[in-house]
Amino acid sequence: MTTRRIFLLAPFALPACEELRTPATLPPAILTGAAGAGAPMRSAVFATASAFADQGAGLAGRPADAALAVARLEALEMEVADRRAWPSLSPTVGIAMRTARDETRAALGIAQRAPGGDVVRALSLTASRLRAGDRAGAAAALPASLFEPGGEATLDRLAALGALPAAEQATAALARDVRRLDLDRGWAGAGNWWQVGAPGAITDGLGLGE
Repeated sequence: MTTRRIFLLAPFALPACEELRTPATLPPAILTGAAGAGAPMRSAVFATASAFADQGAGLAGRPADAALAVARLEALEMEVADRRAWPSLSPTVGIAMRTARDETRAALGIAQRAPGGDVVRALSLTASRLRAGDRAGAAAALPASLFEPGGEATLDRLAALGALPAAEQATAALARDVRRLDLDRGWAGAGNWWQVGAPGAITDGLGLGE
């Protein structure tokens, strides 16, 4: 290819590369508002893994925390499934996260074909209202079109999710893979979805440099 042809093609190649690097949408707020040290998305990954440790036993009797944990798992599953956003993660993590999502949906009675974004928003609102002491409002945030047992029954299920081995395994695997990529500096070139700096840089996103 001549130098002239390279220059002619360059304007078309650059937008394509940028499109591959950068997802169409930003992560949901529930993933960027996690408390903890380091970048918000990192905090969400590790907070979710912690919540489902010991098969989620620590969530028993804590429906607000359970709603938040399930919402984060749903949101993380959607983000992991977006290979443009997580290009360097092991493909097996995505499979594990989908299995975990199906497990938590079955435990709560969430319709398996319910849109993930709707589920995340409903559970986020439920957690907020429960923490405010508004049980009636929390139940109203769980429509039967998404949560098939209905609002009150779903709140009862949130207080007693039972053992969730797939959720424990998947979120732990995601946390391990994040650590692996940190050690390998494997986030370089992954775009600016989780970063503060320029695309391709190791900044205080999910990579090193916090």
